[in-house]
Amino acid sequence: MPGDTITKRFHDQVEAMGDRPAMRHSDGDEWRVITWREYGDAVRQVAMGLASLGVEPEDAVAVLSSNRPEWHLADVGAMCAGAVTVPVYTTSSPGQVGYILGHSEAKVVFVEDEEQLRKVEKERAELPALRHAVVFDDVAASADGFALPFSDLRGQGTTFDLENEGLYERRWGHPAPEDVATIVYTSGTTGNPKGAMLTHDNVVWTCGSLLKVFQEEPGAGRRLSFLPLSHIAERMTSHFLGIYNGHEVWFARSLDTVLEDLQACRPTVFFAVPRVWEKFHAGIQAKLGQLPEEQRQAAEGAVYVAIAAVELEQEGIEIAEEMTHGLHEAEERMFLPLRQALGLDACTFFVSGAAPINAEILKFFHAVGIRIAEVYGQTEGTGPTTLNPAERIKIGTVGPPIPGVEVRIAEDGEVLVRGGNVFRGYFRDDAATGETLRDGWMHSGDVGALDEDGYLTITDRKKDLIITASGKNVAPQELENRLKYHPLISQAVVVGEGRPYLSALITLDPEAAGRFAVERGLDPGDLEALAGRPEVRAAVDGAVEAVNAEFSRAEGIKRWTILPRDFQQDLEEITPTLKVRRRAIMERYADEIEALYA
Repeated sequence: MPGDTITKRFHDQVEAMGDRPAMRHSDGDEWRVITWREYGDAVRQVAMGLASLGVEPEDAVAVLSSNRPEWHLADVGAMCAGAVTVPVYTTSSPGQVGYILGHSEAKVVFVEDEEQLRKVEKERAELPALRHAVVFDDVAASADGFALPFSDLRGQGTTFDLENEGLYERRWGHPAPEDVATIVYTSGTTGNPKGAMLTHDNVVWTCGSLLKVFQEEPGAGRRLSFLPLSHIAERMTSHFLGIYNGHEVWFARSLDTVLEDLQACRPTVFFAVPRVWEKFHAGIQAKLGQLPEEQRQAAEGAVYVAIAAVELEQEGIEIAEEMTHGLHEAEERMFLPLRQALGLDACTFFVSGAAPINAEILKFFHAVGIRIAEVYGQTEGTGPTTLNPAERIKIGTVGPPIPGVEVRIAEDGEVLVRGGNVFRGYFRDDAATGETLRDGWMHSGDVGALDEDGYLTITDRKKDLIITASGKNVAPQELENRLKYHPLISQAVVVGEGRPYLSALITLDPEAAGRFAVERGLDPGDLEALAGRPEVRAAVDGAVEAVNAEFSRAEGIKRWTILPRDFQQDLEEITPTLKVRRRAIMERYADEIEALYA
């Protein structure tokens, strides 16, 4: 469609949907509705408010906030002012915030509250382009006019709009499809983040391709927004797809209330990272373990049969009629009530992405009617590159390319991508752009393989492959993923580059470790003390031995240690999407690693 941009799609949707709900958020007592018409009016106010502050087309405007309706208003409002939006993670340190605002030359930054404002103010002296910070929470304007509340910006926008007739229409109509809509700084596992430039066409094209897989009708559906909107996966799944197709977006109150919020929202598509699915799995297993013996055995028996059916289905073998009858009964008496308890009974598409997930966990969820489809992609591909279609999921793969995308495997195993989702390049970084975009293909940095049906399997990050002293190439992700399947283990990092054997750094899951301690009469409150207990070490040793049995001797883990705590975002040990920062971990725990080879 000529001239098809995010801003045009937004205005088309406002006109089509009118007083139908666009967003819902909790005010503590009930879920408040924001209609599409209200959404459109607020975006107009924000856009003209930004124009009144001196924001010109193609200027950068940053957003530093957790998920809330104002995030959407700021994002779309900035684009409708003709600007380019730059999301920033709320977990970022002042220095990281300063780097992104400085590198993008942001003229205005939206911040959630005083805590985030302080990060900006700490770096303000080093940010000559930055003129204002707009605060979503109700705070007083600063004496020098640098910080102002969001409500004031909207009020200024209303006045500025009346004084400049026709300016709003010219501003939102300014972007062309090939123009940059947003610069998304990759959180990365090493070094400073790089700003991936995504165009209006990248976003609109990718939304259209995704919807061919989701098969949602226009104006239908609900999403629960709870993963960071600063990450392209959540922004595409809930925000941009909502603009494209008109679904409702519900904002979770917090990460701690996701289960309750799911029950209220009952989403029709639910995207989560593996750690969320792993938590759900652990919670279900814990509930099963608490049932009276007879009920527990019956429930575990039903799950066992259902998993066997999933494995037969995956192999293309027809399921016996007597098994089918038992599964129908289990569906009515156990599996449907379970999905209802999770708030996932109205969901038609379940997605896991951003990191690998254990195949055994996927089999369990498939067995109980939560047929999770793995997705693969990166910021540079506007989110998705491949996605398992709901009716043809291959567990252990990340699916075939989404419609219109091409994937091929280079001679060294690297996954190469071509399609309308591929970004323009990195902002102010020609060298990195040249490394990633070569010969018409995006070089993903991931290693993978395509099967006879065109389904992609990712084996590891190219730079994460371990070459041992004997010259053996080992992909650590699969070993780590298998280890994390054990309920006691939260994270595992396999090391061994240039070493005679592989070792592992292991962290305990605090909740599972607490339950483990209570069952054995130990103190559940001291995770560091538990890490040294012989009972815990024996359990972890059993997990390591079980994983080693699935691999060759050269790929087995010879030594391991349990760290005193889990990895933390604020210490930059994991990314906001819960991926391990391997280099940071290896530097922080260098002494522990050396001890494994002493």
